[in-house]
Amino acid sequence: MTIRKILAGALRRIGREDLAVDVDGGGEPSGEDGEVVTTLLYCINAVEDELARYYFALKFTEELSSADGLFPFGSFSHTPIKIISVTHGGKKIPYDVTENGVSAGFDTVEITYRYVPSSKTIDGDSAFGDVGDGEITALGAASEYCLICGEAALSEVWETRYREAIDRAQSELGRSAEIPPRRWI
Repeated sequence: MTIRKILAGALRRIGREDLAVDVDGGGEPSGEDGEVVTTLLYCINAVEDELARYYFALKFTEELSSADGLFPFGSFSHTPIKIISVTHGGKKIPYDVTENGVSAGFDTVEITYRYVPSSKTIDGDSAFGDVGDGEITALGAASEYCLICGEAALSEVWETRYREAIDRAQSELGRSAEIPPRRWI
């Protein structure tokens, strides 16, 4: 599903049918309407980040090369959030995760990791458009937008529907939520 479709769905949920029709028709609103669209795009990206971290892990495996056995995070195709495995020649090898990247004792390795999707623009594609009924991201974005605008009651309505959609999608896929690690602030 495209970000444009998700954006139009979120706009309809927050009561901006006029903007949804414009966005669906390929328009890019400006002025005050443009600020609404920009804020909702921010919300869509935040929701995709949350979905990738806690509910629907995105995994990727890639082969990386380095002369010194150090593989900086900047050389990865995506932004990693958790290294799952490092292999060389099809066999798992020991590795260390540092603040700058992954250190392994080989020049070429295959790294499998979980990642967060990159920030999307209005013309991008969603990483979660095919999950569940395809509306999870729009529901979460509508909730976030209402919260930003100070409409707590409406935000709670969309948040409830968002969480229910996540639960339905996870049960359809036979998955459960990831429990995030405890962190000290």
